[in-house]
Amino acid sequence: MRSLLTVSGTREQRIALIARFQRGRVTRRQLLAAGVTAASIGRMVRRGALIREHAGVYAVAHTAPLPLARETAALLATADDAVLSHGCAAALWGLVSRTNGPVEVTVPHARTGRARPGIAVHRTNGLLARDTRIREGLPVTSPARTLLDMSERQYPRERERVFDEALTVLQIVTPGEIQDVIARSPGRAGARLLAELLERRLSPTVTQSWAERRFLALVREAGLPEPQTQVPIAGFTVDFFWPEHGVAFEVDGYRFHTSRSAFDRDKRKDAALKAVGVDPNRVTRDQVKYEPLAVVGYVVSAL
Repeated sequence: MRSLLTVSGTREQRIALIARFQRGRVTRRQLLAAGVTAASIGRMVRRGALIREHAGVYAVAHTAPLPLARETAALLATADDAVLSHGCAAALWGLVSRTNGPVEVTVPHARTGRARPGIAVHRTNGLLARDTRIREGLPVTSPARTLLDMSERQYPRERERVFDEALTVLQIVTPGEIQDVIARSPGRAGARLLAELLERRLSPTVTQSWAERRFLALVREAGLPEPQTQVPIAGFTVDFFWPEHGVAFEVDGYRFHTSRSAFDRDKRKDAALKAVGVDPNRVTRDQVKYEPLAVVGYVVSAL
C-alpha cells in the first residue's frame, strides 16, 4: 500500500515514524524526503543506528527477525511497482512453508536494475492489475497468478496439493480466476499444467462404482493377490481388504473428501483400522483414472 505520510518531531522521531509502517525498514530516499541529510545518514550508518540491508535500504537500530521484514526490505529495494511473487507469494497465501532463500519479486518487463543479493527478480510484460493483491500490507501476486508461477517448478504431487489447497481448502481462488490467467498465458508450461488440473476438477466426477471396478481391474491386471471387497472392520466398511497382509485400500472421491468433516471422518476410520492391526491406505478416483501405474505401485508397496 502506498500513501503520503506526514512526519514531524526530532530526526529520530521522524525516522521511527517511517519505520513503524515498514516493519522497521526505511529507504535513503524516504529519509532525505523527511529532512534527514545525507551526512546524518552516513553518521547513523557508521555508528549502527541504521543497518544496511540493501543498497539504499536500512533496518533501524536492530536486525532482529520480524515477520515479513525481509520481504518488506526487498520490495523497498526494487521498483515501486514490484510485487512479491512465486515462492514468497505462495508462502504469504499459506500454500507453502516460508524458506530462507532469496525473496522473489516480479516487476514489469521494461524495468531494469542491477541484481541485489538476497532478491530474485522476475520480469514480465503480462502482469495486470487483477493479478495483484494486498496481503499483510504488502503487494503480492494473486492466488491464481501464484499458482501459474509455482506450477512450473513443482513436482506433480506438490502441484496438485497446492492447487487443491488454494481452490478447495482455503478457497482463495475461483475456477474463473484460474481460467483467466491460463487464457492470458499461451505457451507457458504452467498454463498447460494448471489447465490439466482444472479440467480434472471441473469434469464430471468419476462414479464410485466405476472407480472401484477400475481399481480391482488394475490389481488383477498386475497379477496381484485378489482382495476382498466391502469388508466390515472395526465398525467401518473398507473398499478393499487383503486379510493375509492386513492391508486395506479406500478409493476416495475428490468432492467428498476435501471438507473438514470428511477429513475428520477419514482420520477416525484410519485410526480405528490401525487399532485392530490393519494398514489403511487411500487413493483418489482421479488417480485411478489418470495415474493407474502409480496406483498399482502404491498397492505393491503396501502389500
